[in-house]
Amino acid sequence: MKQIYFLCILMFFTFLGISNSQNNLKVMTFNKLYSTSSNSALNVVRASGADVIGLQESYGAARSIANSLGFYYHSVNSSVTIISRYPITSTNSSGVQITLPDGLKIYVFNAHLTSYPYEPYEIRDRSIRSESAAINSANRTRGNEMTKIVNTIQSWVPAGAPVFFTGDFNEPSHLDWTTRAANANVHALKVAWPASRKAINIGLKDSWREVYPNEVLNPGDTWTPRRSSNEVYDRIDIIYHKGNNVEAINAVRYGPTNDEAEVKLNNYASDHRAMMVTYIIPEENGGGDNGSDSSYGENLLKQYSAEESNLNSWNQVSGNSIRVRGGRNGYPTAKQGNYIFWFGNSSIGEVYQDVNVEAYANAIDNGLQSFYLEGFIRSYSGRDRARIRLEYRNANNTVLASFDSNWKNRSSSWEEVTDERIAPIGTRKIRVILLSERNSGTSNDGYLDALSLRTKENKLSRRSNVLKEEIKEAENEFKVWPNPATNIISINNRDRGEIFIVNVLGVIQKRVELTKSNTEISISDLSKGLYIVRFVNDKGIVKTKSLIIR
Repeated sequence: MKQIYFLCILMFFTFLGISNSQNNLKVMTFNKLYSTSSNSALNVVRASGADVIGLQESYGAARSIANSLGFYYHSVNSSVTIISRYPITSTNSSGVQITLPDGLKIYVFNAHLTSYPYEPYEIRDRSIRSESAAINSANRTRGNEMTKIVNTIQSWVPAGAPVFFTGDFNEPSHLDWTTRAANANVHALKVAWPASRKAINIGLKDSWREVYPNEVLNPGDTWTPRRSSNEVYDRIDIIYHKGNNVEAINAVRYGPTNDEAEVKLNNYASDHRAMMVTYIIPEENGGGDNGSDSSYGENLLKQYSAEESNLNSWNQVSGNSIRVRGGRNGYPTAKQGNYIFWFGNSSIGEVYQDVNVEAYANAIDNGLQSFYLEGFIRSYSGRDRARIRLEYRNANNTVLASFDSNWKNRSSSWEEVTDERIAPIGTRKIRVILLSERNSGTSNDGYLDALSLRTKENKLSRRSNVLKEEIKEAENEFKVWPNPATNIISINNRDRGEIFIVNVLGVIQKRVELTKSNTEISISDLSKGLYIVRFVNDKGIVKTKSLIIR
């Protein structure tokens, strides 16, 4: 009995707990080189796993990259574009607002400043011989451009909000061209470059220098991976950041094989090294406990939107097509990107994808691993319809549990479908099934888009040893009656907190906040069967009771 009780507590860790109040965000700056193909640039972005990309010399590539990944994008001009994994919810002349899944709004700016005259070349060629001459030239060349952007950052961004400023600045940093670097012959002389000083003066931090503060030991050159005897190598591709509790924790460069970059890629074609920085950022409430018990991992589905022409990650059971471009010829606008899942003119369309989850076997078999499904469904006329099914299967391909959205046919807008549950013990793969049905006309107008299947990371495990000691003391203070029950249950508990009623598959059926010691909860809307009633108080102490509803 004690083992069963402790398993319930372990399962509960997946639902309730103390938030670590931090998220990770990967931001990249990448001058792709105007002549580089979109596919080449796509390979760099895809390999990096970046969440936000400031792209320079885009010239149409950003749209192709974003569509291939199912990302969002905004073009500041033909060269300067911002690509984002998360929705772009506002824009201005030089940047965007992006809303993260937890509701946090971040602000991203991107720049490609004027390239010539390029003062490091002028210094090499002895056309510029002093720090003051270098500063004056840099101010004339790109001073107004930089001033405009930093003024926009100051006027548009709320105080304390996370800000990321990417760019090919075509000007070095004053944090690199120091007296120490000049004495070490890393650079020709000390120069307090004005563009970087303008960024620092409004509170921005140079992310590379936050991670690697020694400019002599870690110069971090991004210009250029192409070697020549007369070249001046420098760090002109920079990411700046600021905001409450925003911290740069890792920084890497991307370049070709046999290069000094931290990450080397085959067929890397740009004349700039790309740079990516990983940040810790606060959650939406500014770092406090927002009641969330966990964070969501990467999307485990391959080709989770229909942007790629060859959707070979999906197995087609029926239907004579698999995708169509939205927003044209009467088809609805895509929820994400430009293309939507559509199975042609057949009466029934079906595709599926098997997601291997063996990497999570240990957590699954300890009852700790949950998965979160999200997708969007809509129809055209309201008579045709679509649905999403999920099957949790073991190594022998036996279905252990399933979810079914049932048929949906809203025609006016996309309808969201979600499901979250603990994977049954023994789960080794999850089958995601998309279906559509034609009930009128000649086209099967059930559509699906923007699919995701994510892991949910447990954040209570770090407190488990403390909880074990407190559970025994708290166990007898939590009462649920009558049991079995039919319409109403009463909860007696001295602490305030939250009640969760969870079915045997781990799906939360009801959530109620307790504000007094005695509370009645209606259960008349729940089906007959066995449930677990779980309570967590403000200290994170978990109390659990089984409940039978008749």
